Amino acid sequence: MTDRSQSVVWSSDARADLAEIWGYYVAVAGRHTADKIVREIGEACLLLEDHPFGGRARNEVRLGLRSIAASPHVIFYRVTNDVAEIVRVLDGRRDLDEIFARSDS
Repeated sequence: MTDRSQSVVWSSDARADLAEIWGYYVAVAGRHTADKIVREIGEACLLLEDHPFGGRARNEVRLGLRSIAASPHVIFYRVTNDVAEIVRVLDGRRDLDEIFARSDS
């Protein structure tokens, strides 16, 4: 048995969310803050490499969805073959039900 964990997989929506978050914080708080926030999100996602089921089940949002917090952001993901796929990275203060209702994935 190997001790090596598998990397997380990022969906195109999640990558776009991360770029949007970075761009927003660059505009309102500067590059240093934007880099720090994106780094914190990345560090939270690294935990999923070793513990893909470590997040909270979010079946009320979508069946099979899980989440972890990188406050104020919420990282939504699903696990397939013990590998976490980051589905979305959203500000937890947004209307999450509406966002996921608009999305088919």
